Amino acid sequence: MAKKLKKNVTDAKKAGKNMTVKQKNNRQKKKSTEDDENKFKPAILKDQNLKFKSKSTKNKLTKTVKQIYKNDKKRVCTDFLNSDTIKVVNVEKKDNNKVREQVQNKKNQQLNNKKLKRQKQNKKNKISDQSKSTINVNKIARKTKSKSIEPETKEKQKLNKKKNLNEVLEKKLKQRESKFSTTSKKKNDDTRVTRNHNLDIKHLQKLLSNKQKEEKQKVNMKPQSLRQKMMTKLKASRFRYLNETLYNNESSESKKYFKNNPDAFKAYHEGYKQQVEQWPVNPLDNVIASIKKMPNQYIIADFGCGEARLAATVSHKVHSFDFVSLNKNVIGCNIAHTPLLTNSVNVVVFCLSLMGTNLKDYIIEANRVLKKGGILKIAEVESRFERVEDFINAINGYGFKNIWKDLSHKLFYFLDFKKEGDISGERNKLPSITLKPCFYKKR
Repeated sequence: MAKKLKKNVTDAKKAGKNMTVKQKNNRQKKKSTEDDENKFKPAILKDQNLKFKSKSTKNKLTKTVKQIYKNDKKRVCTDFLNSDTIKVVNVEKKDNNKVREQVQNKKNQQLNNKKLKRQKQNKKNKISDQSKSTINVNKIARKTKSKSIEPETKEKQKLNKKKNLNEVLEKKLKQRESKFSTTSKKKNDDTRVTRNHNLDIKHLQKLLSNKQKEEKQKVNMKPQSLRQKMMTKLKASRFRYLNETLYNNESSESKKYFKNNPDAFKAYHEGYKQQVEQWPVNPLDNVIASIKKMPNQYIIADFGCGEARLAATVSHKVHSFDFVSLNKNVIGCNIAHTPLLTNSVNVVVFCLSLMGTNLKDYIIEANRVLKKGGILKIAEVESRFERVEDFINAINGYGFKNIWKDLSHKLFYFLDFKKEGDISGERNKLPSITLKPCFYKKR
């Protein structure tokens, strides 16, 4: 038995030795295959986490790594030992480097885009500068041309004016010398003068026709006798007296005076006609021209009509009023109290007829008679106004609004007012209306 046990122990030992030999051989084979594979793979060092079998290999690797960092800190890997490579990797910083590279790439792209934009803008600015320079050059050239042309044209205009004035003076002298000159030549000469001086052709024609009439009358007429001269002076003085009475009295008193003396009213209008012939413009002509432009349905009231010339020349329906009726078209009455109904008229005209001390009553009557939106037309002598603005403001206080004015004429002012509302019962609070009296001088 003892022998059998010894045999079994020895067999077991032999079997164990055989197993250990086989295991050793297998391990050696695995190592050799791993070494062959690792010859072509780089060894990776991860932050001092390597384990070396011997200190000598560790020291060699540390020396080589230190040398690499000294030579180039940015360098990552080096060749080492028989084409084997060593990669030095910092695991914590590896991801950060990728992020940095991405950020740098973005920055580089942004810089490139900015450069491109700047280049485009520079090109546009160059083009705009070139265009501006060309425009400025053209402007400067035009200015220089205009400056060179303007003095020449001004000098020519001055010379033309002087020539034209000399021609006009020469013509006037010739007219005085030759009393019997033809009308056709004069009309042609007049039109030339008006073109050069921008004067009114009609006005010049009227003046020339009046002069021709006067010259013919002087030639044809016999010298006046002493009686005739005295009569003309008496007529002129009577006209001045009647004019003063109209301006210095109320309308009711002047109505009574002319009712008792109708010949005086006729004498006044004859003297008025003589004055109108001497004026360069008849204000009634301007009033007639403005009314002709209005609709035919409009009803007009002429306060202080005289011989009712407005009604005779206009197609509208016209109510003509004056102190005495000189013909069938005129209604004799006090202008401050007419027989018209309230709100029955579209236009009221005062053409040189605001005469008397009660001008306030005239404007109140005009407001009563006019429809809402109706027009009050006033034509008066320029010398009667101290300040036109004060007069306009006073009329505006009677329910009117100034819509148009023409102060360009030398002798007369033309004003238009629109009715905005009726006058309330408080007449005492209305503003006063004053105009200077128009007195004619002795001649």
